[in-house]
Amino acid sequence: MPDTQRQPDAQPVLLALDADTRETGWAIFVGHTLSDSGIIATAGRAAGSAKIRIASLLLALDELVERFAPDEVAWCQPTGLRWDVPALALLEIELARWARQAGRLLTPYPSATIRQGVAGHARASRQSLAFAAMTALGMVGADKSTHEWEAVAAGAYHLCQRHQSRPKKRAISSLTGGGNGAE
Repeated sequence: MPDTQRQPDAQPVLLALDADTRETGWAIFVGHTLSDSGIIATAGRAAGSAKIRIASLLLALDELVERFAPDEVAWCQPTGLRWDVPALALLEIELARWARQAGRLLTPYPSATIRQGVAGHARASRQSLAFAAMTALGMVGADKSTHEWEAVAAGAYHLCQRHQSRPKKRAISSLTGGGNGAE
């Protein structure tokens, strides 16, 4: 197993997630800079139960922890559902358990909170959120899925919340210095 200990002066690493039982977007921030992102696709409904898909997701998250050694994890939770979804409840329980076992702080944020902070509207669509993140980070046209952009937005939102006492209308612009992608 590779050495995941960083030098004392190294910048903190954040793993941000838009976790779902079928497809999960992830983003890595080193300091305030987006370093990498991707998708974890789990097998479809026909390939197994939610429990099996979540177990597959957690194995993939273990690989990300080994590869990037994040100090903490921010999670964009699904919101706005008006009924219980057992698979999402199980996902929440298993992510919390995984984070504890991995020794990482897991900070969940309702997706409506992230959308408000990044796109300016709690009910912003995934596409609107992606465009707001692209624009603010100077990455218009970057080829990422909406799950990746939601993970990027979750990470940006988390970093802003950690570094300011009261949220601004658009949290991501305070992270990027006004949208030019520079810290």
